[in-house]
Amino acid sequence: MMSYGSLLQSALLAGFVLAITLSLLVVACERPLSRLLSRQAPRQRVRILWWLLTAPILVGIGYAVVAIAMPSALHDSARFAAACSAHSGNLLHLCVWHPNENGQSSWLWGAIALLAGYATWLIARAAIGVWRVRQTLLTMLRLSRRFGHTDRLRVVDVDQPMAFACGIGPGHVLLSQSLLDQLSPTQLQVVLAHEQAHLEHRDAFWRLMAGMLSGIQLPGTRRRLLRDYELALEQRCDFIAAASVGCQITVAETLVAVKKIYRHHALAGMPLSMAFLSDFVPERVQALLSPGRRSNSYLGLFLGFTVVAFCSLSTGWLHYLTESLITMLAR
Repeated sequence: MMSYGSLLQSALLAGFVLAITLSLLVVACERPLSRLLSRQAPRQRVRILWWLLTAPILVGIGYAVVAIAMPSALHDSARFAAACSAHSGNLLHLCVWHPNENGQSSWLWGAIALLAGYATWLIARAAIGVWRVRQTLLTMLRLSRRFGHTDRLRVVDVDQPMAFACGIGPGHVLLSQSLLDQLSPTQLQVVLAHEQAHLEHRDAFWRLMAGMLSGIQLPGTRRRLLRDYELALEQRCDFIAAASVGCQITVAETLVAVKKIYRHHALAGMPLSMAFLSDFVPERVQALLSPGRRSNSYLGLFLGFTVVAFCSLSTGWLHYLTESLITMLAR
C-alpha cells in the first residue's frame, strides 16, 4: 500500500520540477515576448508581465496542492479508483506520475527541508525589510499634514523633493513642501493624478508580490522582467494622468520639469511605495509622445492557454522524471 509520505514527496518534487521548467520556458520566450509586449498598451503589459513573473511558482504550488488534495476528493469514487492500472488497489492520487511504492527517500526529505528553510529565510528577510519601511512611512505620516479635502494626500516639510504613493491598502500620497512650492497648478494636478492612480490599482502591493513570487526565476530574467513591469506600471499611471488633465504632452512636460527638480537628489526605491519620478523618464516621455497603442485582448488569453497546454503535455515526462528521481534516491 502506498503511503501518504511517498505521495507528498512526489507531489512536492513534481511541483518544483514543473516550476523550474516553466521558469526556463520564460527565459526561452523572453525576447520574442518582449518585442510583442512593446507594441501593447501599458495596461495590457502590466497584467501579462505580472503573470510571467509569478506563473512558475504559482503553477508549481497549484500542481502540488491538487495532487495532494485529489485522494481525499475522490477517495470514495469507484469511477476513478481504477483510472490507472498501475495503481489498482493502491492510494488514489492525481495520476500524472507514479509515486515510488518501495519507500520514501530520506535524501529528498532533506532537500525539501533545505528548500523550506531557504524559503522561510527569504520570507523573513522580506518581512523585516517591509516592516522597517512601514515604520519609516508611518513616521513620515505622523509628521505630515493634510493637503486639500482628503486625508489620503499629505504634505511633509522636508527640503528633499518627494512625491510618491505609499501603502499596500488604501494608502496615502506623500508630497514634500519643497516640491509643492516648485510645481505649477497643472503640474501638481498631473503628479496627484499619477499617484492616485497608483493607489487605486494598489501597485505597491502587486509589485511587492511580483518581487517575492518571482524568486524562482533566473536572476537576469527576473531583473529584466521586474524592470519592464515597473516601467509598465509607471506608463499606465502616466496615461491615466493624461486622461485626467486632457493632454499627454502636459504629462511629458511635467516629467521633464520634475526630473530637473530631482537632479541633485537621489531617492532609493522602497518596497511599499511608488514614486512619481523613476529611472524610466526617457521611456515614459517617448510613450506619451508616440502614437497610441492598442491592447490585444486575446494576447493574455493566448498565453494562459499556452501555459495550461504545456502543463497538460508535460505530464508524460514529468511522470517519468519524478518517478525516476524518487526511485534513485530511495535506493
